[in-house]
Amino acid sequence: MWPGTRRFLEGGGGHTLALGGFLLTLEILGRFSPSDFQDSLALLAFSVAMIALLVRHRRMPLPWLKRLQQRVGRYSGRWQHLQYGLGLDLRGEPPLPLRVPRWMLLLSTGLILWGGVVALLWYLAPDQGWRVLGLYGSYTVYLVLLGSLWLVLLAVTFCGVYVPVSLLDRLLKQRLGDPDRRGVELAAVVAYAVLISFLAWEVPPGWVLLANLVLIVVTVGAIVMLRRDEAAVVWSSRQGIAALPLRQLLGWMALLTLMVTADLVVTACGGRLWGPPAVQQALPLTGLLGAVAAWLLPGLWSVVFLFYRLSRRQDPARRTPPTIHISGEDPISLARAAWLIRGWGWFARCQPAPRRPGDVPIRIVPPEQSQATEFDPPWPLHLALQDLDNPLVRDRLGRRDVILLRRQLFHGLHKLFKRLAPFKGPNGGTFWIAPQWWFIDYAGREEIDPHTEDGRAVFVGPPYHAVLPVRARQHLHEVLRATQIDIIFVEDGVSFKHVERVLRILTELYDVHGGQRRAEDIHFRGLPKVRVLIHDYAPGNPFSHELYPEPKYFDLSRVRALHIFKDRGGEEEPVVPPHDFSYSPAPTMTV
Repeated sequence: MWPGTRRFLEGGGGHTLALGGFLLTLEILGRFSPSDFQDSLALLAFSVAMIALLVRHRRMPLPWLKRLQQRVGRYSGRWQHLQYGLGLDLRGEPPLPLRVPRWMLLLSTGLILWGGVVALLWYLAPDQGWRVLGLYGSYTVYLVLLGSLWLVLLAVTFCGVYVPVSLLDRLLKQRLGDPDRRGVELAAVVAYAVLISFLAWEVPPGWVLLANLVLIVVTVGAIVMLRRDEAAVVWSSRQGIAALPLRQLLGWMALLTLMVTADLVVTACGGRLWGPPAVQQALPLTGLLGAVAAWLLPGLWSVVFLFYRLSRRQDPARRTPPTIHISGEDPISLARAAWLIRGWGWFARCQPAPRRPGDVPIRIVPPEQSQATEFDPPWPLHLALQDLDNPLVRDRLGRRDVILLRRQLFHGLHKLFKRLAPFKGPNGGTFWIAPQWWFIDYAGREEIDPHTEDGRAVFVGPPYHAVLPVRARQHLHEVLRATQIDIIFVEDGVSFKHVERVLRILTELYDVHGGQRRAEDIHFRGLPKVRVLIHDYAPGNPFSHELYPEPKYFDLSRVRALHIFKDRGGEEEPVVPPHDFSYSPAPTMTV
């Protein structure tokens, strides 16, 4: 035995030699592999060898692999400058510089290069495509790329089946019972699988790629148009603090996803994009997986578009016109009244259609029975056709609509706080609500760990759209944006009655000043048993108070928060009422 052989073998040299021999054999035999069917066997053997290597390294660390891990760790530490601090900007004033994170630009550039290089390889070698990298380069690297591609294609296939089926199950559950639903769902799944199989076998996947490219162009146009938004993501790097509008961020994520799917289709199906696969194709299995995944993409796009339309309909920032419910005896008069009201830009619903919650009711009567000028008439309001031309009548109906919206709003918030009560913990905490934002659909719960004093925030309770009508959320958005309140924190122990009082003060402030004055602490002075504080969160300006707990929030966030605490006393200056002179003695003149 040569000197040092035992030490070489005990240090993992034998396993290293075996691994080197295996990779050398794989490189030699891989040059003679005709298609990816044989590549799948080589990939299986390579995976088994890597698993055995990791098991051996876990039991007895290999020196070279340990040094490799240490070197990778040192190099990863040099990329710490690419880390970003994140936050939310719900204020928008003063505006922050708008900038796209560099990693998004680098990733998009890399995806463009990926698609261009793969398309060029398919153009130069139609039978082999990018498989020439393994034949004339490193077959091991080719196997790693092939395995990664298959995993991604299988993941896309799983999502393309699971997401539409889950949506179908959710829709059927609302309309059918369990026995009927299972049968319909099974039939729909089988029909969908047959359709996808037929399309993948008979129709070229180039049509899917073309639709993908059209969606990319549309998404780029949407990103350019969405330059401003009410909410933005704040991020910080070595270049400083910048913001990216939230809708534009979602547009970028959609764009990157579409670019990835386009590259996947080109990579897997480059030899069969616009025609049947060649007889001697080198990647038949990859092309079949890619065709199935490609024809599953339209279903995913449809689901995403459906959820986008639903979110737009429920967006509190939109303004849906009021709806007037019209009743009466004369159908011609009802039609005429509906035509006049629709001319205002409002919606009209005529009898015999039932009145829905939130509809403002009126009844068309002869002119002598009109109640248009009465002080406090009963509803439905009796109006003549001529009254609908009076701007004061329109203002009165608009005010009635606001009253109905606020009734729905407070009723829904009351229901929400009832549903939130079981989530209160023994250590105390706060709830935070923000129904006016389209991207927040749940109330938040924040509790402080008594041992570590770290905050733990989770979303709890029912979604806002389940307890609050869309127009009620739109009205709350209008009030809170006018009074410059972005989020509301409610401490445990504060009842909904006190929360309602605070919100009514906000609505009164909005009504009195026409939405031109923001809320301040002084507007809530004198409320019994609660203390209301308003704080402007900003980088470097966290909330701190000696008596009241500090909610944990992102360090980079810009938020104007309204806090409703239990009154702990000792803070507010006593308000001295004016002296009542009616009980003061005064000198009188006597004759």
